[in-house]
Amino acid sequence: MSDHSSYEDYASKNVTYYQGINNTLLRMIPTNVKQVLDIGCAEGNLGAAVKAETGAYVAGIELFSSAGEIALTKLDEVVIENIETVNLADLALSRKSFDSIIFGDVLEHLINPSQVLTKVKPLLSNTGCVLASIPNIGHISIIESLLSGAWTYTDAGLLDKTHYRFFTRNEIVKLFESSGYIIESLMIIPFSNPRYDLMIEALEAVNRNFQISTEHFKTEATAYQYVIRAKPV
Repeated sequence: MSDHSSYEDYASKNVTYYQGINNTLLRMIPTNVKQVLDIGCAEGNLGAAVKAETGAYVAGIELFSSAGEIALTKLDEVVIENIETVNLADLALSRKSFDSIIFGDVLEHLINPSQVLTKVKPLLSNTGCVLASIPNIGHISIIESLLSGAWTYTDAGLLDKTHYRFFTRNEIVKLFESSGYIIESLMIIPFSNPRYDLMIEALEAVNRNFQISTEHFKTEATAYQYVIRAKPV
């Protein structure tokens, strides 16, 4: 984070913010991985789960030392660096090749996520993949807020005040393709309720009336997050 106020917002988050595990992301990691790099590893809980599931060597990169020091008790190694500004040659990792590189709810916090995705490609093994979870700004809760004239930042969630970038499904695909990747798998983590379902149905009718494509609208409007596995072209 280059902006001081953004740094303070990010660093002052509730401790539980750094402790979550995205189980959908965890399940997408190949079981035969030997070396894994978790970028933005927070307190290391996801990396620890990867170690437990696969037996892999797991390294982490974390911007904030307070979280990184905790992660170091759970992972094989952790470096405290800003992945956006550090040169790969200066990255003090003992391993230089990884079967999987993880961005768990990280890319939306970066100023230039495409540049970072391009930067880390040399760290991937010949069969290596990138795995990422990214919140969906096209979720029905955001559409509802816009219809009411609101775009209110929060401490966590889809409008997390530390997000620099916002993505829909189409923009996620563009991000990876423009960074030189092929998306192998794109899954959704859905969230809806009866009220949202009715709202989506009504908006589908609006889309039809104005010749706006509705082919994937229901799926995309209920997607709270997308989870992606991609390989370099």
